[in-house]
Amino acid sequence: MKEKLYDDVKNFLSKTKIPFFNYLFVFEIIFIIYLPNKKFNLLYWDNIDFGNILYNFGYYLYDHSIGIILIILIFIGLLTWIYSKDWLLFLEHSTEYVDGTTRGFSLITVIRNTVQLLWEFIHKGWIIYIGIILVSGQKDSLYYTLTNSNANFGDNNFLLYWMYMVINSIYLIWTIIYSLGSFTVPTTYIGTYIDINKSCYFIIDQVNEYAFIKNQILKSPMFYLVEKGDNVSNNYKIIDCSSKFDEIKNEFEVKKANNKSLGSKF
Repeated sequence: MKEKLYDDVKNFLSKTKIPFFNYLFVFEIIFIIYLPNKKFNLLYWDNIDFGNILYNFGYYLYDHSIGIILIILIFIGLLTWIYSKDWLLFLEHSTEYVDGTTRGFSLITVIRNTVQLLWEFIHKGWIIYIGIILVSGQKDSLYYTLTNSNANFGDNNFLLYWMYMVINSIYLIWTIIYSLGSFTVPTTYIGTYIDINKSCYFIIDQVNEYAFIKNQILKSPMFYLVEKGDNVSNNYKIIDCSSKFDEIKNEFEVKKANNKSLGSKF
């Protein structure tokens, strides 16, 4: 019963395209408004007040969050500047291993991951912090912070807390709108034109105006039989495709045999 319920919930979440943390944020808003003002702490175990410990840690982080965000932004800006000046290029490296993976280091990856970490702090971190407040019985302090605009800013962070609430609310609204218009359909390859010299394609074989190539960026293998569009560009039209190597290989061999007497044009 529990497994079926879990599968149903999982399928529902995957279909709506709305991240789990946004659902959690909606429930938190409902709890902030309607949760009875009763003192309880669900994180109190074995005479240890984990709720209070986590609350104080979260309060310290978000009480100083502007400084934390500024430090991260300065770090991102510094790395971006260094990357644009082509400094420390010796750090940019990659090595292909026998297990089929390529490992290395890149400053652009550091920048990308740091930006992602900053967003996780603003989005998921904030939602987790609100959840800790609610389950540790600290709703009164949160409610006071969000409603008492006349108090000293340094004491209750009225504007700061509302900033996080607004940012996450806007993101929630956007994900709902996006989920209503999002769709997933099989990609139509046949009839489209591609540049086979791009790094995302691997040319397995080529003769005359036909080529047998593999798409290297897809998780599942995809093979194309393509035909040259003109004598000038590298654009080729996909005339057939399959995830099975032998299917496209056999078709290519037929084209190759039919054109063998013509020789290579390119």
